Amino acid sequence: MKTRPNELMTVLLALAALCSPAAALIDGSPHDLSAVAGGSTCSFCHTPHGALTGTPLWNHRLSDAVYDIYQSSSLEASVGQPTGSSKYCLSCHDGTVALAESVSGFTGGTYITPGKDNLGTDLSDDHPISFVYSMALSTEDVQIRPPSAVPEQLKLDRSRELQCTTCHDPHDNRYGNFLVMSNHRSQMCMSCHDLTGWIPSSHESSVAISSMANDSYLQSSQHATVTDNGCLSCHRPHSAGGRERLLHFARSEDNCLSCHDGSVARTNLRTDLSKFSRHDVARYQGVHDPTESPSAAARHVECVDCHNPHAVQNTPAQAPVVPGAMRGVSGVTVSGSPARQAQYEYEVCFKCHSDNPNRVQSTITRKITQTNTRLEFDQSGPSFHPVASPGVNRNVPSLKSPMTVASMIYCSDCHGSDSASGTRGPHGSNYPNLLVGRYETSDFTQESSYSYELCYKCHSRNSILNDESFPKHKDHLEQEVPCSACHDPHGISAAQGTSTNNSHLMNFDTTIVRSDPVTGRLEFEDTGVFHGRCYLQCHNVRHSPKEY
Repeated sequence: MKTRPNELMTVLLALAALCSPAAALIDGSPHDLSAVAGGSTCSFCHTPHGALTGTPLWNHRLSDAVYDIYQSSSLEASVGQPTGSSKYCLSCHDGTVALAESVSGFTGGTYITPGKDNLGTDLSDDHPISFVYSMALSTEDVQIRPPSAVPEQLKLDRSRELQCTTCHDPHDNRYGNFLVMSNHRSQMCMSCHDLTGWIPSSHESSVAISSMANDSYLQSSQHATVTDNGCLSCHRPHSAGGRERLLHFARSEDNCLSCHDGSVARTNLRTDLSKFSRHDVARYQGVHDPTESPSAAARHVECVDCHNPHAVQNTPAQAPVVPGAMRGVSGVTVSGSPARQAQYEYEVCFKCHSDNPNRVQSTITRKITQTNTRLEFDQSGPSFHPVASPGVNRNVPSLKSPMTVASMIYCSDCHGSDSASGTRGPHGSNYPNLLVGRYETSDFTQESSYSYELCYKCHSRNSILNDESFPKHKDHLEQEVPCSACHDPHGISAAQGTSTNNSHLMNFDTTIVRSDPVTGRLEFEDTGVFHGRCYLQCHNVRHSPKEY
């Protein structure tokens, strides 16, 4: 049946009425292609006649490309090849079809300019599209808001799929990048993503000038501060350098150090991370994963092993409670169970330094060998430094005020930056084993406040040399026997030691202290408060035994 002239005019007028407001918004925008290939503003995408079947009067030839799609171990959605309106967007933005190629037969012409607008056929570095955004998805991932909570500006298609047009309105560029709403302070990102701890995290509220970062993406941002950029301070929705989780840089640590090198953040982590002993984040790439098992992960260290950038806060805490800088990080409890969010600082350390067989080994050969720090700090053990619980020794006269036998300490009180003016935490130190102060373990070390700077942080040197806790401390130190020859600073496992033989952190360094040639024993015996005896040989002096 033929359309009558007046009916045709009605249709054309209706189309013109619909097109005019959109065309007015497109005029002069990046989607105004009239200057590139001629024609009207709308004709590059739409046609009133001969359009692709089942489309919004689509006139542009669709791409035949097969795409590499976004993948991530933490992605709960099922993402496949692009569907729906995303295919229309990609008919230009994958760079395989010329801008003016139409279904009506026109071929050739200009292609979209290579760069940020040309996504190519590799979408693995772009925000996932064409997946069903459902209540089931938000139930499975608690950090995704339910569809009912998403603002009306972010529209799903008829199949309830998230498409390019959920975030972009091709007819309206009032917010820039054809966004459907402003993304100032990540208000668009946070419409779908409900990140645990984001409010009031340091990154959510920082007024530091982000354009000072060593990051071209932030340098060209329309937003001035870290809080104004929000998620975009670390993530980019398209053409991301770090494909999984859409980070600016492929190397995980570069995303942190582009700001935490003194350019944006106050402290310069690069200084500590270049020291002799360090958590060497630059050494590893592509091995960390947020879903990894602490007991089986390959040996590595990355900033996000200890810090959750979505939840980090600059707030103080008292040992052993996890400090604000480590808030929202996973851990391992004293019983060896994984913890989704660590409650105590030592639980974060236990992820790598406890049950994982790839953990760091000791540099000192001891009578009792144990490199699982979780077992060393076990509160059922015969003695330990008070990291996971207060110590068992009720008589420690050398403790400096305000410390008491009920006090607890952080792992980072001993392991951290050796610079008082440097960054806090175990990033790097010029002393071995990432220690905050000098701690000599070599035999024949001359005693001084410098040699045992670490010990003397908490233990009074005067008290030690006055033999207030052990009547031969001064003699041993003057004979150049190091503290580590007798004491194991972490502690002794309950499965290996006893309160008789291993109180007071007693666990001999067997390269310095050897078995008594008379009795064949290498042993300390606790015989009461400030009393004990030793069976050993040290510096050619026999203890067969010696009583104190």
